Amino acid sequence: MKTTFQISFFLILLVFAGCININVNKHPKELKAVKVTSPPVIDGKLDDAVWKKAPRGTDFVDRNANNETAQDQTVIKLVYSDKAIYLAWYCYDEEPDQIVTNVTDDQVRPFNEDWISFTIDPLHTHQFTDRIFFMSNPNGINFVSHPPFNVPIDDVPKLWNAAANIVEDGWIVEMEIPWDMLDYPEATEPIEIGINFDRGHARTGANTWWSKVRFIEDDRMDGHWVNVLPPPK
Repeated sequence: MKTTFQISFFLILLVFAGCININVNKHPKELKAVKVTSPPVIDGKLDDAVWKKAPRGTDFVDRNANNETAQDQTVIKLVYSDKAIYLAWYCYDEEPDQIVTNVTDDQVRPFNEDWISFTIDPLHTHQFTDRIFFMSNPNGINFVSHPPFNVPIDDVPKLWNAAANIVEDGWIVEMEIPWDMLDYPEATEPIEIGINFDRGHARTGANTWWSKVRFIEDDRMDGHWVNVLPPPK
């Protein structure tokens, strides 16, 4: 009789041999950087003109379902200015009356509810310790990992802005993240920055990702934000 270890090892070999079809991206996804002069108002609505022309990312996959295409999709949009990075999330939900949102305090990480997370790797090292996570939920709370060391923890939420709104087919989040919060390289020519987007879905238990390349989360390759020209420091 095969042991559990033998069966698990055999399945891993099948995955890497390509005998089991895991629906992951063959290459990291990309979003083209677009610089704006009239940034959006961060109010949880997507009626700003800037969002109509912003690059969009979709086709999220579910990590908890062998990385198959997510049932409830998410659409993200991303632009920037010399002041900040601006994001829009449209989180579709077939049963919006079942959206779970508990955390109401900033700098409290949301668990066991609906949430979204923007991951940015400004130095593009692909190292976990160099990533910063900006999270929110349908209440529009602010949570950031690795906040600036010289800022009191109670003041961290004041450094950036998020706003959310539950709508008839899901929920929306807008974010404004100042460049001053990030450790980014000085550049005179456009560069690439590592980015990713993921979402937790309380009703279904799904954990969905925008750019998902490898089978194991810790080995994932984030997507790329290309042709970004950060402001001078």
